[in-house]
Amino acid sequence: MEKQEFFAQLDKMGVNTKQALDRFMGNEGLFLSFVGQLPKKLNLDRLVRLLEEEDEEEFYMDVHNLKGLAGNLSIEPIYDCAQAILVEFRSSQFRNKKKLAALVGEVREESQALSRLILRYQKEGGEN
Repeated sequence: MEKQEFFAQLDKMGVNTKQALDRFMGNEGLFLSFVGQLPKKLNLDRLVRLLEEEDEEEFYMDVHNLKGLAGNLSIEPIYDCAQAILVEFRSSQFRNKKKLAALVGEVREESQALSRLILRYQKEGGEN
């Protein structure tokens, strides 16, 4: 897959690549190196475990970090879900665990789809 096709696919998935590249001062290589790390960073098993264990401090920090990562890379669907999780958590902690689990599930779906695209790009010889 060519780089421009990869960028187009990222855009289709809700990544605002123009905005992200502006944050990286137009340095596509640097942006791609950060994007290439996402499959490892978007492993949400820990977040799911923290929700199950009701570990308030760690859960909050992990969601906050996820929101920051998504924001810096302009991954709008993941950013929006992380923001929704934070809003729900701030208002009810773990009292509405079912809603939090559904939101974490949304983030997981978005993350897995994005990770599959990135891994496919890398496998086909794309930059990382």
